[in-house]
Amino acid sequence: MRTQMATEAGRTTAPSEDRALVGPNLLAVLDGVTAQPETGCEHGVGWFADQLSGEILRFAHLEPGVALAKAVEQAAELHSGTCDLDHPHSPSVAIAMVQTKDDVLRYLVLGDATVVVDTKDELLVVSDTETKRTAGAKVADVAHALTGEVPLQDVRRVAILSDGAARAVDLFNLFDWRQALELMAANGPDDLIRKMRAVEKEDVKAVDWPRTKISDDATVVYFDR
Repeated sequence: MRTQMATEAGRTTAPSEDRALVGPNLLAVLDGVTAQPETGCEHGVGWFADQLSGEILRFAHLEPGVALAKAVEQAAELHSGTCDLDHPHSPSVAIAMVQTKDDVLRYLVLGDATVVVDTKDELLVVSDTETKRTAGAKVADVAHALTGEVPLQDVRRVAILSDGAARAVDLFNLFDWRQALELMAANGPDDLIRKMRAVEKEDVKAVDWPRTKISDDATVVYFDR
């Protein structure tokens, strides 16, 4: 398999709160939820994304839902003694992940991150843009993740995107998902982000494409076979 990753902060004045994971059998994108003024936590969203990323890799041998649940539990334990984990704005992330194991590709999406799986027969696009539940301090939230599996032999290529990158398709309509995959196959995922940034710069007042963030953190993990 060929795996490529691209990421870019939405602003030059602040570090990205996206994280990309590329492990032996697991790929994931974590998209930190923008912090509110009060979070009940002495740590930032970036810190939480880092801790959860490390825990996910530690449990990558488990089925994705189990791995994420255990990772959330362990990450919460790291700051349970100093922070109010019951606070409604405790740091959290949207997450999309795929695991290749036992000749099966398994996917999990929690929140508005996106997984796109191109198979011999269909194009599967998975994202939860309605409820926007996220992975934070509560293991119970993981039960709301969208999950599924596809025979690995049927998979042609996969893209995993934070919502800041997926807006190239679902907000700006620069191309459809098949065209986006073709672009990434030919030029790499960084070209998708580059083309999207060009559109954002042409609409810096969000007139043509209304949006709450003029430019968002954007991360893509792409692989093909």
